[in-house]
Amino acid sequence: MMEQRASILIVDDVVANLSLLNALIKNIGVDLIMALSGAEALEKTEGVDLALAIIDVQMPRMNGYELAVKLNESRKDEKVPVIFITANHLDETSVAKGYQCGAVDYIFKPVNRLILLSKVDVFLDIFKQKQTIKNNAMLLKEAADKLVRTNKRLQRKDEKILQEQLFTKALLHSIPGIFYLYTIPELKLVMWNKQHETLFGYEPDEMKGRHVLTWHLPERWNAVMESIKDIITEDYAGIETNLVKKDGNTIPFILTGVKFERNGRNYLVGIGTDITERKRVENELNESLDQLKLLSRHIEQVREDERVAISRDLHDDLGQALTAVKIDLGIIKQKISDTDVILKIEKVTALVGNTIKTVQRLTSQLRPEIIDDLGLEIAIEWFTGEFAERNNVEVVLNLDPDIIVSSDNSLILFRIMQESLTNIARHAKATTVNISLLKIDETIHFRISDNGIGISESDKKSKKSFGLIGMKERAASMGGICEITSVDNVGTVVELILPSNLI
Repeated sequence: MMEQRASILIVDDVVANLSLLNALIKNIGVDLIMALSGAEALEKTEGVDLALAIIDVQMPRMNGYELAVKLNESRKDEKVPVIFITANHLDETSVAKGYQCGAVDYIFKPVNRLILLSKVDVFLDIFKQKQTIKNNAMLLKEAADKLVRTNKRLQRKDEKILQEQLFTKALLHSIPGIFYLYTIPELKLVMWNKQHETLFGYEPDEMKGRHVLTWHLPERWNAVMESIKDIITEDYAGIETNLVKKDGNTIPFILTGVKFERNGRNYLVGIGTDITERKRVENELNESLDQLKLLSRHIEQVREDERVAISRDLHDDLGQALTAVKIDLGIIKQKISDTDVILKIEKVTALVGNTIKTVQRLTSQLRPEIIDDLGLEIAIEWFTGEFAERNNVEVVLNLDPDIIVSSDNSLILFRIMQESLTNIARHAKATTVNISLLKIDETIHFRISDNGIGISESDKKSKKSFGLIGMKERAASMGGICEITSVDNVGTVVELILPSNLI
């Protein structure tokens, strides 16, 4: 069966933008459907199985959100994943609207080719896997149905037996991939197709009677036998594994098998699809994702550098200027006797003083230098003290002083704590917050919990919960994991489990 070529819809009301997107992804082996409007897109894709739709958000008459909804209205089972492209920064409401309309991601203009192709590759791989599963299921059903029909024909007159045997061989040889038939419970090979021989380098007399495990690596034997048990009890099973050739090399396969009865005996019949090419694509995709993670870390570092620069400018320039203004106001006040003018100077002086405090607060939030100077423990004590006073919340700390974290990782933990406390202040309605940093066995546990209203499962899994996603990504950058839990909607626990080599 010929593999279905993937189709991607691209919609943008600007011809230049459409041409650019076409140029970026035209050489990846897919059918591109181009449209300048929502109406044209709907007309061109009617009855087309789409792997992905890339849609501009802002379009006249029918915007991207409306098109995404209409595109999937008539698609009951196979919904089209949508990536929205926009030149503008979207607020939380717009992002939420996009996800409600079927978006799986956003890309901002100008479009980065590496990011675009990486995202497109993900959905092309998903589409190809779906096609493989469909094709295997169809082929397996056809083979099983034909084997049943063949079994009935074999009970007829002797003259027809040879014809049926030839037909069965032709059928088996025409199957893409390998075909096999094993006895149950002996698991001995009794029938196979030519591809099975040639691909693995065996002669026919070497194939017959081979046990099923001889094709598998020893470390996979248990998994293979469990899969066969599923076939015997459930009549169907599938497994992804490496099969061993005669020369010792291995080939990655997806194996699909069913239980088959013939003349009172049970057999395991199945087909296998070579997924070498898919594995190559997966490896390339993983490399691309690794590059994106490195890019994400680089961007985060650039943001921190920018915060440092802005903090320094606020402190050195604006802070010093405001201090000078305050001093000059004091000097002017001493030389004036007019009571009304003095009162106005005092008001301005107080305003300048409050502005200086605001600058100091912003400077500390942008880059808490206390982390570099005095360490994570003192920084947490300082920040939580201000948080408790500002929000009327009790903060209880349990920080192991023997845990010394590097400056870079300390900043990451500090940012996660900032995000957690911000969420608590906005949503939790909590009166008490507990923060602990402890070493348990061979791992470090950084835990932030509150006694608020908790967090729902939908909010934890929501694609628009960018704060939670950011915390998990920051934890992953240190080689750890971030778990967010809430029991019976009573309080929320954010816990980072990190490797002990942070010490």
